[in-house]
Amino acid sequence: MKKAAAILLAGAILVGSGAVLAADQSLVSKSYVNSTFTDQALERAEGRLEELTAAIYNQALNQLNAKHSAYLAQAGGTSGLNDLRFKKGDVLTLTSGSGVMLLAGSATASGGILVDATAGNMVASGGGLTARHRCLAGESAAVAVTVTSDTAVICLEGNYTLSSSGNVDYNAMADGLTQMGLLKGTGATYGSGYELERQPVRVEGLVMFIRLLGEENAALSSTAANPFVDSPSWADRYLAYAYEKGYTTGIGTNAAGQLVFGPNNTITAGEYMTFVLRALGYSETGTSPDFTWQTALEAGVSLGAIRQNERTMLESGTFLRAQVVYLSVCALSAPTKDGGVLLDRTASSGGYDKAAMQTVLNQVSALRLS
Repeated sequence: MKKAAAILLAGAILVGSGAVLAADQSLVSKSYVNSTFTDQALERAEGRLEELTAAIYNQALNQLNAKHSAYLAQAGGTSGLNDLRFKKGDVLTLTSGSGVMLLAGSATASGGILVDATAGNMVASGGGLTARHRCLAGESAAVAVTVTSDTAVICLEGNYTLSSSGNVDYNAMADGLTQMGLLKGTGATYGSGYELERQPVRVEGLVMFIRLLGEENAALSSTAANPFVDSPSWADRYLAYAYEKGYTTGIGTNAAGQLVFGPNNTITAGEYMTFVLRALGYSETGTSPDFTWQTALEAGVSLGAIRQNERTMLESGTFLRAQVVYLSVCALSAPTKDGGVLLDRTASSGGYDKAAMQTVLNQVSALRLS
């Protein structure tokens, strides 16, 4: 649209300047008009449009910032963005001057005008928000921000309302595991440190496996040697313990013949389900294995760890830390090979209050797909 406006303005310049007369009275060559003169005219026209547009944009942005600051003053605050967790399908409706910043996940904007103050443009209706860009709702109709990823972390300032969806609430499940002492987060400074929006890696899967067994304290106090040369320092005791217990032998050796674990390799749904089934007492090795790692999700259904529609969900999209949380909740209430459910072992081995854990588990288990 800006290009078309520039062409119209350039045309006006051409006509107004009298640069082109009748064909037999031409003062300049046609090629000069079609190339050099026209290009220069377009450049001047575009420059003028940029000046006009910038002035209008800055004026509107200043008005929104003023309204935004008024909201903060009313709230008794001067800053800061309050990061909150949302789930897929949640809709946040922002009033004029309210601010929003996407930190993780994805979301789209629709309805009124949403100004991307960081980039200096407007977010197109139906367009996605850019991560870590500060946006302000415009003066016209309210702006609806819809979460399109399984989970998202969004900072909000000013006035907004929330229309909550009925989709799986991975955030509540993560909160539940945290209350039970089984989820510690990654140390990220936003979204409770859960980082549910990214893919998990092998070392994270192993640590969750050890926690589901109720053996985290034993792992952290282990004095066993860690044979893996690629172990991150924070996971040293977990890997040493897991090797000593025979829970892992790594993924092979490096060029120097040293054992490697591949801690930062991403882990799939099937690979994490293998950890879950091992925690339940099943094995994929030996002369009479209970399952194979290639068919772990199928075995998860047949052995009662997950339901068929949960298997479908896990196979239909990218496996994220959100789904690690989901499978961990499933595991705790799943039957073990020797009888009872995994929560019995987790609480007993870890020295947890089983009754308190069961209360939390009942609440988050109700969020599973039926």
